[in-house]
This record gives sequence, structure tokens and C-alpha cells, in this order.
Amino acid sequence: MKDLDLTLDYMENARFNYTYGPLITHMQTESPFTRTELLCISMVYHKFALGNGPKAKFITLMQLSNILELMFNVTDREINRRIVARISYDPDCTDSKSSSERHCSLASFIRLFSIYFSTDLEKRMQFVFSIYDENDRGYLEREDVVFFVEKFFDGDDEDEIFELRTDMLEVLFAKFDIDKDMHISFEEYSEVVRMQPQLMEFLGMVYPTQDQLDIVRLCVNVLS
Repeated sequence: MKDLDLTLDYMENARFNYTYGPLITHMQTESPFTRTELLCISMVYHKFALGNGPKAKFITLMQLSNILELMFNVTDREINRRIVARISYDPDCTDSKSSSERHCSLASFIRLFSIYFSTDLEKRMQFVFSIYDENDRGYLEREDVVFFVEKFFDGDDEDEIFELRTDMLEVLFAKFDIDKDMHISFEEYSEVVRMQPQLMEFLGMVYPTQDQLDIVRLCVNVLS
């Protein structure tokens, strides 16, 4: 597309089309976004990449973390870190200038947007559970849940905080551990969430609010 962004000169627009055009065309077949929306999301990515140098092609994991915090309001550092790690994994990116330990590819960046703007409950549940279940075991142990529950309560009275955390832990396992085996499997979690979708993020916010998504949608020109 010629002169997609008027803040960039002719050569920079041409470089954008050359660098990202083939991938955008390829992703059209599997993305929920239109070509124009893909171009807009890709231009946002490109602008962040330019912050790493005039010839940079990738954004860093730190930039992705900042985008999650500032654009999507994912302020919990541990959840932010886990989302960055999961989203940035891109085995199809074979560019020698990209490092999986340092960079997030454009394909991964677009995938983040497709997940966040999805209204598919099954897809949303799978992503949330994958963030809680960092090691992909398919279930959460008691220690996994304790890790998140400890963040829910804070204060000076250690005995009271301990009691509140213990009570919350028991409530969550009573709700989600349907077969009472002291594990919360994805199947159990999804069964509960299908009946009560408001419990999807029961261990911490993974998704932005609708208001936050609407702001991003307007700024990035995603209309779908």
C-alpha cells in the first residue's frame, strides 16, 4: 500500500511494504482481521520497531511488556511476563536477526491482537488458562493457585491475611475442583466458566476491559 502512514517518507513506506508485506498477505488467510486492519496493526508494530534503530525489523520483549501494560492495562508483573513469554514464542520465525529470548515477531504481535479482540469464549478460556498453567500441564496444583491467591490480600495483620488467603483457597477449590482430586484441570475450569463466564479470570486479570479495548480499537483502527 502506497503512503500508508504520512508521517513516514516515501522510502520508509516502501521499506515497510517490502519488509512486512509478504507476511501480511500470508496472514490474511488465517487472521480475523481485514487486510487494512492488518496493515494498521503492522504499522503500529513498525513504529515501535523503529525505536530500536532505522533498520530494525523486530520489537523487543521489553517493548511488548510495555505495550501490554500501557495499551492493554496488564499491570500485574507476573501475568504480564507470562503473556509476553507465551505470545512471543514463534517457531515459524527463522530470521537470523530475531532472537526468541529478545524479540517478538510481527506474527506474534498480530496474534496478541487477535486473542484480545476475540469474542470466542473457548479461545479466551484457553488463553487465560495457559497463562495460569505456565508449564502446560493441563491442570493447576494447589501451589499454583496459592501463588496467585497470595496477591489478593495484603496488610499488617499476618494472622488475618493468612486466614483470608486460606479461606479464598478453599472457596476456589470447592468451586473449580469438581472431582476433588486437589487439581483444577482445564476441563473442570472450562465447565465452570461456560456456566459462569465472569469467573474466567479467577486468578487475575489477563484481558483488558472492554473500555480499554475500545480505546485501542479506535487508536489502531481495528473495526472488526
